[in-house]
Amino acid sequence: MTLVTQGKPSRKRSVWGHNTGTSAEDVYTCPANCVGEVVYIIVNNSGGSTNSVSLKWYDSSETYASGFVEGKSLNAGDYIEFQGIELVLEPGDKIQITPSSAGHIDSIVTVVETFVPVG
Repeated sequence: MTLVTQGKPSRKRSVWGHNTGTSAEDVYTCPANCVGEVVYIIVNNSGGSTNSVSLKWYDSSETYASGFVEGKSLNAGDYIEFQGIELVLEPGDKIQITPSSAGHIDSIVTVVETFVPVG
């Protein structure tokens, strides 16, 4: 149990992304009436050649994407992993992943979603 979820209804879920192009992919979007605490991210280059990736936290209240990894080069089969992180997202915030070239970039994001009642 985290400080965000203490005594509140919550659920832990993992979502996956699969990007074969060069556009930003919204791997996770925090739903309405929730706070999402990102606790794990892994990004894997499943393709056959080196590719670079960028990870961003899109803050919907500021309409701004903050890059916390920019241009990380991953050889074929390499990955970048964030364990034990505590990134708190508000409704509409997103985790976005963008490869620099077409390939096969897979990702998993695990989040604890805590219900925030309206009112």
